[in-house]
Amino acid sequence: QMELTAGAARPNAQGSFKYGQINVTETLILQGSKPTIKGSVRYALNDASYSAPDTPLKLADYYNVSGVFSLDRKPLNVTPQLLTSVISGGYRGFLEIVLINADDTVQSYHLDGYAFFVVG
Repeated sequence: QMELTAGAARPNAQGSFKYGQINVTETLILQGSKPTIKGSVRYALNDASYSAPDTPLKLADYYNVSGVFSLDRKPLNVTPQLLTSVISGGYRGFLEIVLINADDTVQSYHLDGYAFFVVG
């Protein structure tokens, strides 16, 4: 594996850029895999393959509906499973996401949130 940490532009509170001068507040390591779950080969991150819930995530969060999603599940090397996994980030924090893909195929990812600056 290679270390690909980048000191890229990150916006500060005033909207100007300070190259590499804003601290990363959290690092998240996500490892991709292709496990067989319930008889089907699926893509997974940290052994969790996304399963869409019956209740929309924003409604479940707003109304505190329990059992709709798993928050901040980050284990590796567990039994792969279908799961509605949601990862939260700190408010106004800077999250470094390390995506590990040891497979020989290209994987695509969907990031949803306030603002993203992809470097790689």
